[in-house]
Amino acid sequence: MGVLEYWIADWRAKQIQVYRRENGILTLVMTLFENDTLTSPLLSDFSCLISQIFE
Repeated sequence: MGVLEYWIADWRAKQIQVYRRENGILTLVMTLFENDTLTSPLLSDFSCLISQIFE
């Protein structure tokens, strides 16, 4: 339905998969782990440590 980006959070593995629309197809662009920081080009002022999400 036109989603430009979505995140799948796996609380067991403490990881987040980031998908973005590229040429009309949602594609996995990165998998983030507990020591990584989540950012998005769609949310310019947003950043969050993955470890904080799973506290």
